[in-house]
Amino acid sequence: MRTNNFFAAVFCLLVPACVFADLPIIFDLKKAENEESISKTVHIATFPSMRRSAPYSISGQYRCENVEGKAHLEAWAVYPDGARKQLSDGPMIYVLPPEITGTSDWRDFEFPFNFVVAIPESVSLEINVVMPGKGKIELSGLRLSDRGVPAGQWFDGRTSGVIGGVLGAIGGIYGGVIGCLCGFLAPRGKGKRWIKGLFLSGIIFAIVYLIFGICALILGQPYHVWYPFVLVGGIMCFVMSMTFPQINRVYAQAELRKMQALDT
Repeated sequence: MRTNNFFAAVFCLLVPACVFADLPIIFDLKKAENEESISKTVHIATFPSMRRSAPYSISGQYRCENVEGKAHLEAWAVYPDGARKQLSDGPMIYVLPPEITGTSDWRDFEFPFNFVVAIPESVSLEINVVMPGKGKIELSGLRLSDRGVPAGQWFDGRTSGVIGGVLGAIGGIYGGVIGCLCGFLAPRGKGKRWIKGLFLSGIIFAIVYLIFGICALILGQPYHVWYPFVLVGGIMCFVMSMTFPQINRVYAQAELRKMQALDT
């Protein structure tokens, strides 16, 4: 019974971690300052590991103080080899509405973009502030997030995280309940039919999850679509198949003890 409870606990801890995989990345207060009346580019933040083509959005707040000219943000896609390439199907330079100039209190901003081509490997997103002259700019809550589900995908990464977390929690609770019932009933030889029914139901659900994930993989769905189902289905199948024979042995031992008691 300890084996079953152990796997149930691991199940609850591992799978819901998918929920955090695609949450927005957020940077706290960032500052850019230029003390000379010449153009200066200040690196603000780097968003790491963007692994797929998708509609993204960068948003946050800014305030400025005595900014000469019209400052703006620029964004670059930086590949592992150091190459800096065209970010999206729009212009490379994004001017915030309103433009950063003069002095202003905190204002919200957002600009969307799309990658023009599929990303073959991990790509970082570099954000800079270009200041044509003197001034000071502060940015807060700089956030990178998905704007939607690309065409052809069944659901986005965040939805996948929720699905993985829910399936993992259900599987972990289900396994924990079975483990507790087996630990209490099996040594007494009671509830054998109910326990076997629960195991059979769990195996059926696990196979359904596994088949769904494999079909998604075959149909070319991205990693975040098929992985939660393959993970949950695979763990449940493994746990159930490894535990069920042990439960049968415990019931067989209980039956043997009953027969020995009758003989004496």
